[in-house]
Amino acid sequence: MSQRAKKFWRIWDNVGILCILLVIMAVYGILEPQIVNPTQLVTALKRSAVSGIAAAGMMYAVCAGGFDLSVGSILSLTSCVIAVQLTSGRGTVFSIMMALAVAALCGVINGILITKLKIQAFVATLATQLAFAGVTLVYCNKAIQLTSKYNAGLKFFSTGKFLGIIPLPIVLLVVTYIISYLVYTYTAFGAKVRAVGSNEQAARTTGIKVDRTFILVFVVTAVSAALAGILNTAQVSTGNPTLGDGFELDAITAVVLGGTALAGGKGNVFGTMVGAILVTFVKMGLNIMGVGEAYQKMAVAVVLVFALTISGIRIIMQRGGK
Repeated sequence: MSQRAKKFWRIWDNVGILCILLVIMAVYGILEPQIVNPTQLVTALKRSAVSGIAAAGMMYAVCAGGFDLSVGSILSLTSCVIAVQLTSGRGTVFSIMMALAVAALCGVINGILITKLKIQAFVATLATQLAFAGVTLVYCNKAIQLTSKYNAGLKFFSTGKFLGIIPLPIVLLVVTYIISYLVYTYTAFGAKVRAVGSNEQAARTTGIKVDRTFILVFVVTAVSAALAGILNTAQVSTGNPTLGDGFELDAITAVVLGGTALAGGKGNVFGTMVGAILVTFVKMGLNIMGVGEAYQKMAVAVVLVFALTISGIRIIMQRGGK
């Protein structure tokens, strides 16, 4: 591959997904200018916070060479735990801590199934997706509406504003990715995740405790899903055992669109955040235009295929340059 081509792909890694988002915004601006007015753009950012926060954790799982299909069920379980605890008279802080603890336990279970029982991540998390969903329905078999009596503290995460200007969901999204970037780039944990995803056997040879790293990765993924669940519950003021149905696909799509390598070893923190915003923006824009949900999913699929096609072209060029 030529130096010019290498330079192009380095630039694409940094801003490629942002360029796709800007193109989609331009198309929406032509078809329906209302979609790209400042109010709608702020709304899109607020809505993308839920999937974006979960995608931040999912990026670590994909970078480590796996992914987590159970995050939707964990989000639902988190929502129900918070609702049940709040309506039982426990405070907001206790309810949130309980939800995070339950999510962390789910992550540990996923990690142990993969590392100790040697079950592939796809199969293990598919099984726990069903198991956690079943546990959620047993624990809370119907939606629990949170009135202002119980939801006053939690609702702040949805309606609060930083410095009286910036909606808190946007702040939480940005802070999540700042922390994620710092952990991924500058900590030993981030380096171990990349090493395990690049070559697990070589990582073991160098003394990295691969099993521990995998378990921590799935704890991070589960806790990020729980944080997304906390925010989502605050937004809808309801604990719902089906709140996270299909949610894992949005998180995985954001990670893949963002440029994280499916083969592992390379993540893209900034790209993942933009990918989550893109998925939300595409759906929101089509919804404003009156396009049905089925076509919204098809549109997201087209964008995903386009991004994967570009990645495929890159791989072909790299092989051709050898």
